[in-house]
Amino acid sequence: MKNMTSNIFGTSGIRKVFQNYSETDIMFTPQMALDVGLALGTYLKGEGIVVIGKDIRTSALPIEYSLISGILSTGCNVKTLGIVTTPTLAMSLRFLDGNAGVMITASHNTPEYIGLKFWNPSGIGYSHEQEEEISRLYDEKSFLDIKWDQIGKVTQVNDINDKHILDITNRIKFDGSKLNVIVDPGNGAGCEIVPRLLSIYNVNIITINAQMDGKFPGRNSEPSKKNLIQISKFLKISTLDDIGIALDGDADRVIFLDETGEIVDPIRLLALLAKYNIQNNRNNLNMKDMKVSTPINSSSLIEEVLQPLNCEVIRTEVGDIQVAQALYENGGFLGGETSGTYIWPSFHLGPDSIVTIGLVLQMMVKTGKRLIELLKEIPNYPYYRQQFQLIKDIPFSDDITQKIIGEMKESFDSMGKKLKTINKMDGCRFDYDTGWILIRRSGTSPYLRISGESSIDINQSIEMNKVAEEKMKKLNLI
Repeated sequence: MKNMTSNIFGTSGIRKVFQNYSETDIMFTPQMALDVGLALGTYLKGEGIVVIGKDIRTSALPIEYSLISGILSTGCNVKTLGIVTTPTLAMSLRFLDGNAGVMITASHNTPEYIGLKFWNPSGIGYSHEQEEEISRLYDEKSFLDIKWDQIGKVTQVNDINDKHILDITNRIKFDGSKLNVIVDPGNGAGCEIVPRLLSIYNVNIITINAQMDGKFPGRNSEPSKKNLIQISKFLKISTLDDIGIALDGDADRVIFLDETGEIVDPIRLLALLAKYNIQNNRNNLNMKDMKVSTPINSSSLIEEVLQPLNCEVIRTEVGDIQVAQALYENGGFLGGETSGTYIWPSFHLGPDSIVTIGLVLQMMVKTGKRLIELLKEIPNYPYYRQQFQLIKDIPFSDDITQKIIGEMKESFDSMGKKLKTINKMDGCRFDYDTGWILIRRSGTSPYLRISGESSIDINQSIEMNKVAEEKMKKLNLI
């Protein structure tokens, strides 16, 4: 038995570069997937059903077979969904009586990555405590021991996309025949389900990068500005199209583009969707529901828009699981992140881009307005973000955090800026008189991220980021 050295989980499940064999846990191997399956089955005491879905990555298949072998070997049964979106997997648990779900995906990461993300029956991802227990069982190799005639069974489910679409169309109703939409699934798992959904709504659609391919030949999986140049150009030259929709590899993230080809800030859209729901569905929202959850790295505009409507904003650590956990514990009708994930608890507690697409298009149809018009009522603060490779791939200790605080306090004093609050929930966020800046370590890769917002102009955001960058170099972190 080896001593436990670290949790195998990051901010969003387990995510590593695939390798067929390795003597360490730096890479993701089939052997690792086998042992994780054994750990999960042991955690479930060898009882119940585990629902498994996978995205289109080339390494998903060997990882799936190994994972299933481990789970079956503890006595649990498995239901496989094949290639699906992460929202579909999260939604499926209540339809399939799942005791747990596992999505085999590396989300928006480049093709060489693969990973696992675990789900509770409610659709909420596994908590830190649950992940730590899985990690302990994995590390100690203290797996459940069963006999040959107690091995679990596998059932293949072929109609889960139909169930997901029907669940949405039963609850979100509109005629989209006057809408013209460009969809870019990024060669990912959303290539089939999203066009099907829009066709049911009679939406006029054009697709690009809509052939599933685990090598992502059309563009990199992350729906970032540099990866969405193609769809942006289409919208710029089009005289018909009203909106663009772009997804990442497993479709838990969705980015919208307005008719001019400009990317819509996900937090501005979150504020718009929340405001629209409060103003148009107030009779269906009680005071317990009048809450929205978003991480510490989201824009301050969310408070500015929603607090006057008596809607509480709950801040969390970065990660859709943390956002969902806050909604589960505190109540609330919507959660979202800067990455483009949106959580609708009335459907389930996982991020669901497909539900979000339906609700955004419904809002446009019911108001008779394009997204660019609807967003005029939502402020837009200058935001700037940088990412740096860490010199050492280490977690942020209390000692490192205190050093960062000391250096940044010194900077604020020398620049004559009034420091209002310091939040150490996830990294270090410094709120000052005309903006904020956040310094945090990525939970999914060995990077330091510095992001900030200004109520004045983009130059102030850039200036503060540069100051923070120099301080991090001084501390020998980047």
